[in-house]
Amino acid sequence: MKQQIITIAAITLIALTVSTAQTIPSTEQTKTSRIAANLVTALRSGNTGVTESALRMTALMRLRYPAADLSALADAVEEIREKNASGTTRYKAYITLSFFENPSWYADVREVVHADEMSFFPAASQRMQHQLLSVNE
Repeated sequence: MKQQIITIAAITLIALTVSTAQTIPSTEQTKTSRIAANLVTALRSGNTGVTESALRMTALMRLRYPAADLSALADAVEEIREKNASGTTRYKAYITLSFFENPSWYADVREVVHADEMSFFPAASQRMQHQLLSVNE
């Protein structure tokens, strides 16, 4: 009897492992869509810290996955840029949108790509200002 219970438990465990493995994202597109959905949720959280952190991750995701469809993320960021009560958060959303419009401005800039949470937006802002105010390069 004890052996039968162990055998049934082992079969159940194997079946659950196989069914779980089938639901794990197997393609880059599936992974990016799941990440994007989580970021949209974070962007709409209402918590300033979570929103601003999600803005940073959204900008970096645009650089990491240039071919991915991140239109839902761009829409969520645009909504923040237009409607958020905090001017600082709106400005960070504006910077994030520039990653969607001009990713080449940031792609090879180490100070932006490898910046930590605190220095990311100042570095990105400085780079954006340089690009906007400099003569066409």
